[in-house]
Amino acid sequence: MNLAPPSSHAIVVQTLEEERARLARALQSGPGQLLANAAMEIETCLQLMEHDPVAARAGLNALLAELRSGLNDVRGWVHDLQPPLLNDLGLPATMEKAADDFTRRTGIRVALSGWNQLSERLPASMEVAIYRVVHEALENVREHSQATLVKIQLERTADALRVLIEDNGQGFDDRAYSQTLGAPRLGLGAMRDHAEFLRSEFHIYSEPGRGTRVVLDVPAP
Repeated sequence: MNLAPPSSHAIVVQTLEEERARLARALQSGPGQLLANAAMEIETCLQLMEHDPVAARAGLNALLAELRSGLNDVRGWVHDLQPPLLNDLGLPATMEKAADDFTRRTGIRVALSGWNQLSERLPASMEVAIYRVVHEALENVREHSQATLVKIQLERTADALRVLIEDNGQGFDDRAYSQTLGAPRLGLGAMRDHAEFLRSEFHIYSEPGRGTRVVLDVPAP
């Protein structure tokens, strides 16, 4: 049975639902799990206080380290949702911070190149949209690719900016990728939405076992 392509409104709704679902998974596996473990650890330590205070202290110290680590993760998510450096320092500095944070959180190395070409500021809406595409691509790498390296490159011409995001992960069959409503979009729909906002060309190339390549061509302001 042939399905009619979804309306732009339906795609936006689906993208928002995917974002909510991903945030819910992150909260459940991150702060949610951490708080559940903390409650159990505190209960155990309270029971140990009377007859084994040394063990109780050790348990509380371990819990403190876990909570500090979890706090850093939450700060990273907040930074991703509203990167403070973007307004103050622009894309190059924000990309460096995002790459460092991503590597620290995931162990996946990120190699940046070409971003120092941006000596002047772009329009704020353009900087935000480009950042969102890169962020979505990195989250897709983290969730699905099993990659060990991501390359994020900026190429500049007189009339365009090209952003290339390549990983060495497991890839997927891009011919089977579908925009039909209800199909799994692997977070790619959000990138496409941001690209449409920029009136940009947006392409994804991938094959099983050969990684994934995201290409964003943005008309120069």
